[in-house]
Amino acid sequence: MVQKIIMLFKNNKMWIILGGYLLGSLLLSILVILIDNRTLPIQPYIPELLFTTVALAKEILGLLAGVLLTITTFTFSTILIVLTMYSSQFSPRVVENFLTNKSTMQVMGIYVGGFFYCITNLLFMRNVHLNYWVIGATVAVLYSILCIIYFIIFVYTVSSSIQANKLIERLYNESNQAIESTLAFLKDKKRMDQYSFDPRDFQIEIFARKNGYLDLMNFDLMWNLIKDLDCKILIDSKIGDYLSEKQRIAYYYPQGKTDENLSSQLANCFSIKDERYAYNDYIFSLQKIIEISLRAISTGINDPYTAIRCIRMLGVLLGKLAGIDGHYTIIQTKESKAAIIYQSVDFRNDIYFTFYQIVHYGKADLSLVLALFEALEIISRRASLYNQVVLKEFSEYVYSSCISEYVHTMDIDLITKKKDGIMNLPSKNVGQR
Repeated sequence: MVQKIIMLFKNNKMWIILGGYLLGSLLLSILVILIDNRTLPIQPYIPELLFTTVALAKEILGLLAGVLLTITTFTFSTILIVLTMYSSQFSPRVVENFLTNKSTMQVMGIYVGGFFYCITNLLFMRNVHLNYWVIGATVAVLYSILCIIYFIIFVYTVSSSIQANKLIERLYNESNQAIESTLAFLKDKKRMDQYSFDPRDFQIEIFARKNGYLDLMNFDLMWNLIKDLDCKILIDSKIGDYLSEKQRIAYYYPQGKTDENLSSQLANCFSIKDERYAYNDYIFSLQKIIEISLRAISTGINDPYTAIRCIRMLGVLLGKLAGIDGHYTIIQTKESKAAIIYQSVDFRNDIYFTFYQIVHYGKADLSLVLALFEALEIISRRASLYNQVVLKEFSEYVYSSCISEYVHTMDIDLITKKKDGIMNLPSKNVGQR
C-alpha cells in the first residue's frame, strides 16, 4: 500500500505540487479576507505599518495580478523552449525530468498561486469597506518578493539544466535510486538460476487487464491472497514490459481445489500504466542515459566526450547489479507452503541491453571502444565470480564487433590489451554456483 501511494505521488508529482501551491494560496487568501473584513478581530495585534487603504490595495493587487500573469506566461514559454531542446538534443524520454524538477514545479506553483491570491482578494474588496484599513496589499507585496527569489532560482535552474553534464548527473541519481530500491527489495530473498515446474502440474494463466506498461507488482497483496494456500506463482513479466490486453503476466500453480475468483484477484495485483516511470524501473532509467550517449555519438552532434561520460556512469550503475547472482527471486516463508517466483535482475541481459547499441554505433571510434572496456573494468570491481564470466563473454563480444574497424597495430594492440585485462579476471566454472 505504501509503495502504491509513493508511485501515485511520483507519477502525478507535477499536478500534486502545483495543486498544493494553489491550495496554499487559497488558504492564505481566505485568511487575509477574513482579517480585512473584520471577521477575525486580530487587527490590534498587527503593526499599523502593514495596513493600507482599500483604494491603494486595489491598485497594488491589480498591478501585481497583471505582472504575475505576464511572468507566468514568460516562464511557461521558457519551459516549452527547454523541453523542445531536451527532446531534440538529448532524448524525448528526459523531458519528464525537467517537468518534474522541483524548482520548475515550484516556480509555476508560486506564480499561479500569486495570481490566484491577487484576483480573489480583489473580488472581496467591496466598496462598503472603503473606510477599512487592510493588509491584503502588504501580503501581496511580500508574496511578490518571494516570486522574485523563485524567479532567480528558476533562471539558474534553466541555465544548468541545458548543460549535458548536469542532466547526466541527475539521470545518474535517478538511476541509482531505482537500482538501490531494487537491491533493497532483493535483500534477504532467495535467488536461483532456474526454476521449473512439472508440465503435468495444473496451471492457471493470469492475464493483463489492459494495454500498457507494467508499472507495479503489489507483492504484499499477492502474498496475503496465497499465504494460507499450497500453491506457487511464477511471474514471467518484468517491471517496464509492455503488455497487451489478455497477454499472460504469470502462472498460478494450485495444489488441490482452488478459488475461481483468485486468478482475477491476482490480476489486480499488477498495475499497468500508459507510460513508463523510472521510480522502480531501473531499465528505463538506464535507457535515458543510453539514449543521450547515442545522440552524442551521432554525426549530427558528434560529442564523443559526453558519450564517454555516459558510458562510465553506466559502468558504475551496472557495477551495483553485478554482485547479484541468479535470475529468479523467491518470496516465501517457513510458515507457508506458498511461494512467489519472480524473474528479475538478469545481469547478462542487463549488460547486453545497456551497451549493445553503443557498441554498434560507436565501434569505429577508438575513444568509445576504450571507454567501453573501462566501464567493464569498473563493473568487474564489484562483480560476483559468476558475473565475471559474463563480463569475459561480453568483453569478447565487444572485441569481435569492433576490431575489424582498425588496421593500425597501435590501435589493435591497445584494444587487445584492454580486452586481455578483462579476460584475466579470476573466475570459476558456471556449474559451481
